[in-house]
Amino acid sequence: MTKITRINPYILPIRKKIRVAAYARVSVDYEKNIESLNTQISYYTSLIQNNLSWQYAGVYYDKGVTGTKVNRPGFQELMYQCNQGNIDMIITKSISRFTRNTVDLLATVRSLKEKCINVYFERENINTISQDGELLLTLLASIAQEESRSISENTKWAIRKRFEEGIFTHKNLYGYRWDGQQYKIVEEEADAINLIFNSYLNGMSPGQIVKLLNSKGIKPINSNKFCYESVWLILRQINYIGDSILQKTFIENHLTHKKKINNGELPKYYVEDTHPVIIEKELFSKVQEEIERRKALGYKANQSLTFSCFTSKLHCSICGKTYRKRSNSNKSSTGKVCKYTRWICGTKIAKTAHACPSCNVPDKVLHQLAVEVINREVLDEELFDSLIEKITVGEYELFFHFKDGQIIKKTWQTKKNHKTRIKYNDKESKKDTSNTRTIFKNAFISDKEEECRRIC
Repeated sequence: MTKITRINPYILPIRKKIRVAAYARVSVDYEKNIESLNTQISYYTSLIQNNLSWQYAGVYYDKGVTGTKVNRPGFQELMYQCNQGNIDMIITKSISRFTRNTVDLLATVRSLKEKCINVYFERENINTISQDGELLLTLLASIAQEESRSISENTKWAIRKRFEEGIFTHKNLYGYRWDGQQYKIVEEEADAINLIFNSYLNGMSPGQIVKLLNSKGIKPINSNKFCYESVWLILRQINYIGDSILQKTFIENHLTHKKKINNGELPKYYVEDTHPVIIEKELFSKVQEEIERRKALGYKANQSLTFSCFTSKLHCSICGKTYRKRSNSNKSSTGKVCKYTRWICGTKIAKTAHACPSCNVPDKVLHQLAVEVINREVLDEELFDSLIEKITVGEYELFFHFKDGQIIKKTWQTKKNHKTRIKYNDKESKKDTSNTRTIFKNAFISDKEEECRRIC
């Protein structure tokens, strides 16, 4: 009898498609480069989708961004998708398109290699997943970085050559607009600039000018309201007299691209009559003289402020900012409204209370310690101002710096820091019991006052 055995068909396993993404970049946002970028995107999209063993995972790109930095939006999104496990392979045109920084390139490639993600560079025909890929990549990346440095140096040379010839780089400036060939005055903004200069010369502070401009609905170029810094920059902007200073800033190097203020590292060029005048030179000179005069007077130059002998003298030992006087009111446990005044670090006022861990100084404490320092029964502000150069604020400590070089330290105690220090002294009592008797002697505040004032 014939034996018949059935042989079942062998089903081949379905191979998992490789998820492939591409990266493209153009360094300058020119029209021809944008066309090149669109061509690259179309090319990679077609290349990936037409390969049956590949699965399209997207084309990531950046335009108008240098390759020496890794903080590019498209590049960062590509790396995020790799970290999420959504990509198996990356295709890019060349090493220089991926990055021109050797250190960043190797770090990125090694990180991707640990995740078994291959990067294929078409021009160099390098697969980073291969054994000899990293060696070739290191050599070629160094060449790409040197090429970037050479391009950067050539660009800098061309810019400096234009500066030497008095050719300035145009940009939109408040009061002017560039029409493609020259600056044109914007009349409404020019009127605001004249208002700023004349108001300052008539005694107004930059802060008061800000309020005046905002009350009139006058707006700067890129925001809805003026601020102190923008008014201050306008007052010092020499372009408004029709002249230009070239090379006021420069790029540190081709890798960091960090812009630095030119403080003498490179030559500057003063070019006269480069564009129309908004502020006459005589008015501009008077304003600069007034700025220097107020700078010499310090806080006393601002007539809108009420100041004492302590104004601008208190300095934070942590961040270096000056202290400012602030008054508040608070209800005590009995329901009585109490007013209290204290001096607070400028950083805490400008930002948040957590921006600087400095100690607030009660105004009553400051007066009491100041009286002790100058050895008087009451505070003589003229005498204090003539003797004391500055006061450095520590942790419940004040260091009075005399103009003759002498420094006197004073401390004070509140309910809050008293508990902390008693606890500290208890820990240290076994080592030196006499130390607890000599800590914190000066300017005590009663518990009732502390509860009412909420000091520090």
